[in-house]
This record gives sequence, structure tokens and C-alpha cells, in this order.
Amino acid sequence: MRTVGMVVALILSGAVAAAAPVELHYFWSATCPDCQVMKAFLAELAQEYPDLAIVAHEVTFTPDNWRLMATLAQAYGLEKETTPTVFVGDLAVAGIGRAVELQIREEVERCLGAGCPSPLARLPQKLRPVLSPLEIAVLLAVGVLLILVVGGGG
Repeated sequence: MRTVGMVVALILSGAVAAAAPVELHYFWSATCPDCQVMKAFLAELAQEYPDLAIVAHEVTFTPDNWRLMATLAQAYGLEKETTPTVFVGDLAVAGIGRAVELQIREEVERCLGAGCPSPLARLPQKLRPVLSPLEIAVLLAVGVLLILVVGGGG
């Protein structure tokens, strides 16, 4: 009876727990054809590994998601910010292809076995103060409009 009580106490205390879910962050753009390829691969991976939590971030129309991607890219040491980009465990990878898919799969399996913190754990207190491509395009359009309005009035 005492053994049963100990097992119940361990389970309730969380000392005996199932594998923690692995958190994967996927950054994609609505205008990116390669992102659809990555999305399909990640959907298959999620079916294969039920403890894989995929968090998708659209960056084209959500500037804060672009800043999040840029900040994570810097924290992981990625040299360029592009889509698709995936962060999981100790891996940050951009692009598509079999080599990229293999890297992601291996890191997911490693994290399922050993446990990995969320990629968001690497974030500093503030996101990088960078403009998203959408914000840059809007600023350029406003600049051109101002030039046309001011230049055309003379």
C-alpha cells in the first residue's frame, strides 16, 4: 500500500512525466512559394511526432513577427533574415530542401529525447528595432508620394 502511495505522489508531483512537447517556431511569408513547401513538410512532421508543437508566424503582414524572427535569427547567429525560417532546440535554419528537412527532423528527435527549451527562451528583453519589408515599402511609397505632391506643386 505504501508503494502505491509513493507512485501516486510521484505522478502528482510531476516527477514521473511524459516527454515534454517540443516547440518549433516557423516563420513564413504569404508571398513565399518555398514557405508552402516547408509548411507541407512540417505538417507531415507534426503527424509523425504528436509532441511537436509548431508555432507559425506570418511575417509579411505582421511586422512584429518580422522583428521576432530578426531577433531570434540574431540570437541563433543566423546571418540573414529570410523565409522560410525554422527555430527548434539549438537549430536555426532557413530555406528548403532535403538537407534542411533532415536537420529539422534530427533536432526534433533530439529534443524529444533530451528535452529542449523553447526557442523564445533565447530572446532578449526587447525585440530588435528593425523595419519589416512591409514597413519599408510603405515608407518608400509615402516618400515617393511626397516628392510627387511637393514637386508637382511648383
